Amino acid sequence: MRPPGSLFTRVLLTLVLSFGSFALITFGSALYYVLYPVVQRSTADLAAIIELSARTLSLLPQQARADYQARLLDEYQVRLLIGSEPPRELDNFFYPYVVRLSQALSRRMGQPVQMQSNLIDGRRWFWVDLETSAGTIWAGIPRDRIGTRPLIGAVVICALAVLLVLVTAAILARRVTAPLTRLARAAEEVAKGRSPKPLPESGPRELANLARQFNETSQQVRELLADRTVLLAGISHDLRTPLTRLRLALEMLPAETDPALSARMQRDIEEMSAQIGQAVELGGTLGAGERHRADLTQLISEVVGNRPRILWRPLGRCIHSVNAPALRRILGNLIENALRYSTATVEVRLDCRHQTPALFVLDRGPGIPDEEREAVFRPFYRLERSRNRSTGGSGLGLAVARQLAIANAMEIELANRDQGGLIASIRLPTPRAGDDTEGAH
Repeated sequence: MRPPGSLFTRVLLTLVLSFGSFALITFGSALYYVLYPVVQRSTADLAAIIELSARTLSLLPQQARADYQARLLDEYQVRLLIGSEPPRELDNFFYPYVVRLSQALSRRMGQPVQMQSNLIDGRRWFWVDLETSAGTIWAGIPRDRIGTRPLIGAVVICALAVLLVLVTAAILARRVTAPLTRLARAAEEVAKGRSPKPLPESGPRELANLARQFNETSQQVRELLADRTVLLAGISHDLRTPLTRLRLALEMLPAETDPALSARMQRDIEEMSAQIGQAVELGGTLGAGERHRADLTQLISEVVGNRPRILWRPLGRCIHSVNAPALRRILGNLIENALRYSTATVEVRLDCRHQTPALFVLDRGPGIPDEEREAVFRPFYRLERSRNRSTGGSGLGLAVARQLAIANAMEIELANRDQGGLIASIRLPTPRAGDDTEGAH
């Protein structure tokens, strides 16, 4: 049997088992050491009263018996009937106290005795036949004389114990797991490149220390990201100056310079400039932006523009709250990636039928092996192992798209198409409170 998955369930189950075991042991101990001796003493006393009353009645003169029977019924609620004819409609009726009373009478009479029951005017009576010097005497007591309801009491005690155990265990488990749940959610936000609000540094000392350490670590991560952005921006600034000088030197080369050599140098400079720009884009502009209501159909049309080999059929307006600049960059990177690896038509689709719209870019390229489906989102990872940018790109397009999507609560997935090709899907964020969305029409 597999253990429960969540920490809350495990803690709750542990506390329920612990408290439940303690409650059962306590209930059993009270039953055995307190209630059982009281019942034994009570049944022994009542058995003695019944036996002595029956023997006394058998010794009294005939004229005094009726008065004695009336006083016994009035003061002790014990009814005595003389004669071998049993009370009418007797049957077996299980009642724990009566079982103990039968055992006590058996010990006093020196022979097995079993009490039977019937209803008289709506009252439950228990009867036993006793052999005396005057013959058989039937002794009966009403159920309400006993006064105890052990089954009902046991049910009430068990129900209250279970309820108390569950409520107490749930409260304790929630107090333990709630800070850890908040910590897990905040850690997930950090893993996605976002900056969560600082956790409250309150509660038990250990959890407060954990929250404090997490807040400090989160702050250090933010500072490292900021330092990375500044570093990349500085490198870009420092490298663009020598690149400009190289361009100027290339323009000032003598006229007899080999044109092929000049063209290769020009391509190298442009490639270096493009790689620097993409590296800066990867590190400096990938944060979460503000969401605003935008027409996704119009946004896609602007990104597609007049590019060749793209099939896009606008089907109507689709209003959704989204970070439009981030979505434009993500969609543009996916389209460029599809055009690079596919010579056939690239299709762009929009599904606006649900609360979270989805965009799809479909191509008929070679696809991506399953084992490399996630690796292609790493910076500078290229399926095409050569260093030729014209055939394999720089390895930053999908990395930029993934980081932008994570920062803006979007999801990107890649899947191979039937009969070859790739499907790149963009799932937009779920509307937040106050966001107004409007489906296609």
